[in-house]
Amino acid sequence: MHRYTTADIEAKDRHEVWLNHWPGMTPLYHTEPLEQFRISSSIAQLGEIALVFTDISAQRWRRDKRLIDIGNETLALTINLDGKAAGVVGKHAQDWVQMPGSAVLVDRQQTSTHDSAGGRSISLSVPRHLAIEAGLDVTSLHGTVLTPAEIGMFTSHALQVRDALPRFSAEDAPQLGKSMLDMLVLTLKGANRTEAAGFREDPATLMLRARKEIDAHLGSSVLTVANLCRKLGVSRSTLHRLFEPTGGVQAYIRDMRLEAARQTLLNPESLERIGDVAERLGFSDAAHLSRLFKARFGETPSDCRARNLLNR
Repeated sequence: MHRYTTADIEAKDRHEVWLNHWPGMTPLYHTEPLEQFRISSSIAQLGEIALVFTDISAQRWRRDKRLIDIGNETLALTINLDGKAAGVVGKHAQDWVQMPGSAVLVDRQQTSTHDSAGGRSISLSVPRHLAIEAGLDVTSLHGTVLTPAEIGMFTSHALQVRDALPRFSAEDAPQLGKSMLDMLVLTLKGANRTEAAGFREDPATLMLRARKEIDAHLGSSVLTVANLCRKLGVSRSTLHRLFEPTGGVQAYIRDMRLEAARQTLLNPESLERIGDVAERLGFSDAAHLSRLFKARFGETPSDCRARNLLNR
């Protein structure tokens, strides 16, 4: 692991010296210190993947088109262990805020600007081609923030790799790098960021998850399209395409609620009033349920219950 520090350099020269030695042949950012500059960093080159541990002072970072044209086509993950950061990414000026323990993903083929409050961080730099081969949509991940809970598994793995590095040889470096990329992929899947990450879940599997989620919250007010998208980790457009053959997700939820109401009315042991059935299943009132029920089944809820009692 290569270690670098400016501790023994005159304070007024530290930032300039650091700029001339880091990040090497390809500059990554224009930087502006927001306090007296200091840095201490350790860099592990794990094949094509770089794992960096840094303690740095507050600074403004800016990656513009000129730097993009110079090169460095990588996906960067930065975890702030105890500092904060906030910035703007991409042509649509997407804002992001990073609290202690959380992480942000940046595509270095797109513009970004951010201010960091300084502190300790872990960074992973993955060549774009490796990230794409692993199934990640690097462009869509630009500006994605992962919470401390979502990134916790990756953080733990990175710290363990750092501590274990002396026990491995240079020949093991690429495999260690692959383990970091594999852990990033698993982290994004575990955080339900599958769509942003570019994973293409089998539609049948996604439909099963969606139906299970709908069934579990059929009568709840939290069963909304927005909450369903958030829980499944997909966009509204993906959810719409998934349920398009059945008339859309709202129609599916309505039909499932109506079927649940019908099963209740057909149950001879159920004495639940129709108004209570309507309230329990998310209808505004008994009249609302009756109107939709008749359109769906050709009879009112009262008629359904009465007919069932006659046929017993």
